[in-house]
Amino acid sequence: MTDHTRTLSLVLSLIRSGTAVTRPDLGRQTGLGRTIITQRVDHAIRLGLVAEGEPAPSTGGRPSRILRIASGRGVVLGAVFGATHLHAAVTDLDGTVLAERRVAWDIESGPEASLATLVDVAGRLLSPELRERLWGVCVGVPGPVDFARGLPVRPPIMAGWHGFPLRDRLEAHYDVPAWVDNDANLMALGAWSRTRAAAGDNILLVKASTGIGLGLMSRGRLHRGARGAAGDLGHTIVAEESRHRCRCGKFGCLEAFAGGWALTRDARAAALEGRSPFLAERLERLERRDASLAVTDVLDGCLAGDRVSTELVTRAGELVGGQLATLVSVFNPSTVYLAGVLAQAGDVFRDPVAEVVARRSLPLATDELVIDRVDLDRAEGVVGAATLAVDELLHPELLDQWLRHGNPRGIRARTGDFTEPLPLDLPLAGAR
Repeated sequence: MTDHTRTLSLVLSLIRSGTAVTRPDLGRQTGLGRTIITQRVDHAIRLGLVAEGEPAPSTGGRPSRILRIASGRGVVLGAVFGATHLHAAVTDLDGTVLAERRVAWDIESGPEASLATLVDVAGRLLSPELRERLWGVCVGVPGPVDFARGLPVRPPIMAGWHGFPLRDRLEAHYDVPAWVDNDANLMALGAWSRTRAAAGDNILLVKASTGIGLGLMSRGRLHRGARGAAGDLGHTIVAEESRHRCRCGKFGCLEAFAGGWALTRDARAAALEGRSPFLAERLERLERRDASLAVTDVLDGCLAGDRVSTELVTRAGELVGGQLATLVSVFNPSTVYLAGVLAQAGDVFRDPVAEVVARRSLPLATDELVIDRVDLDRAEGVVGAATLAVDELLHPELLDQWLRHGNPRGIRARTGDFTEPLPLDLPLAGAR
């Protein structure tokens, strides 16, 4: 890897993040001389990776032009599996969504059927022109992931997925680098990438849907932990002596009380016991179609003013808030984002979360803490997947490889957790 590639990667990273968007900005941020900056920016423009826009506000002298990541060169495919759905999108390198699609899908259908569905959905999004420009793929799944090897590890709700070589299969099919990560990690990265200025660089994102997951951004980078198990909030214990068995096999997990599947279990019981006319009517209607209650039925009950539905969602918020309170005191985030199906209940879910966190966490950790729903139209997962793919494509090690080939075709993803940003104090021989 050459110094040229390292400094080019650094320049691209600063432009993408919006940290430096003019040549003088880049010089101030990096400490590199004007000649080096001009050479790297001109090279990026020739590669079609950077475009110049309108002049920046003048501070005296000749105004510099705003630099941005160019569209039109490469595209990436980002996809996120939930327990009951798949969302896939094709984006430009600047994150602009070019095409997307959501489909209902049961992740427990197994890895082969799920991969076939992903390939089919992606095929409908990737026109021949976009397929030719595809540079990378990133896929999220709702379970623990060994990021270094790109495969799920003993996921509680993904029968048959343990050890499935998802990244290898994606790279073999698309002939471009591919990455696999936990869905909540990608959602946190996506939310942070779009709201960084307001949210700060230390955020937590709680995904409360069928299951409960957590993504952590620490100082602007994903925190996966030593083995990729960080953020498994749903399987922290809230009731030691509980008889509620979780899908992971343990008893008393948060998810066994506050996950969407637990809410539908309790909603069905309330309907059968006659405690909720709304849920009883909904259950009867669904059973005539050989279907069962879903967490969305509980949300509908909240909107309709059903007391039991509201109590179920409120209780879930209190339990999530109780587990979050410890994390807020330990991690001290600036923002906690609520995402997933339960977050769609709005204040019915958010308010109990926020109240319990405020009551149980340290005052210094909560006096400026923001707890709110993600406002990205449920696209934070695919945005995060695309962001991770482009981050990796422009990392010096991978950038050096594909520049020598002309594009990332045939290149394989690096093994290991290499999503950390390039440090600004990186020693650069001869960079003056």
